[in-house]
Amino acid sequence: MTTTDAQCVSEYTTDDRFHQSTGEDLMKCFNKYDMTHKKRGVAYIFNNENFQHSELKTRLGSSKDAEDFKKALIKLGFHKDDINLYTDATAEEMCGALKQFGKKNSHPDLDCFICAILSHGDSDDLIYGYDDVVKLDKLLSYLRPGCCPSLTGVPKLFFVQASRGSKIDFGIEKTDADLLRNRERAPKIPVMADMLVVYSSCNEYPSFGNKEGGSWFMQALSKILMKYGNEYEIMKLLTAVSNYVASLGFQSSDNSEYNGNKQMPQIMSTLIKELKFQSKN
Repeated sequence: MTTTDAQCVSEYTTDDRFHQSTGEDLMKCFNKYDMTHKKRGVAYIFNNENFQHSELKTRLGSSKDAEDFKKALIKLGFHKDDINLYTDATAEEMCGALKQFGKKNSHPDLDCFICAILSHGDSDDLIYGYDDVVKLDKLLSYLRPGCCPSLTGVPKLFFVQASRGSKIDFGIEKTDADLLRNRERAPKIPVMADMLVVYSSCNEYPSFGNKEGGSWFMQALSKILMKYGNEYEIMKLLTAVSNYVASLGFQSSDNSEYNGNKQMPQIMSTLIKELKFQSKN
């Protein structure tokens, strides 16, 4: 069956024709995730700063990213005991931790699941553990309904701080036409239902930071979540993060070939409802 001859049947309509949907039917598409469970959520932070292979440099500043993000999660309503921090985890340990979560949490009663991965990376969604690489999709697979049915319908948020290549993006000067034209939205690829994956950079491009201050992306994310996380819906928050990171420019005497380089986070979402971390009473 092709897209041109397919019939559509919606749970919101009594008819099988989309064009007969009423305004009331369409308003049901603007649902919100239930954020009134007993727990705000469970979070996993994989902070890989040191690596077995000498060609992978120590990621100085990553510990600051991990600690600042943990503080942001607590501000959003996460209990500190529900935030699991792993340091220099192997590829197998990363997989095992997420796989074990699905096995031991049959009825988690939580608003959402969050995982932050701070590590080296490469193009095509490769993530480095302490000893080896793992595909991001493999990590995501442990949270799919088949492996983790308890998270069915629960929003699952992944934040990936890792370089994805070495292409250079020097940016482009705006023209008058650029100022008048609306910005294009970041591409969104359906990884799975109720899933949000936010990369620190686009595929084949690097991510930046410094030894003392942490990474551009994780610092922007943590600061905006700390200040506005309970006020705005998640996509508005992440758009602000992207805006902030996009405004930065790389400058270093040690890596002058990247001077002036830009970084653009990438948001890929299959969320089907509005997600807002409103304060719990």
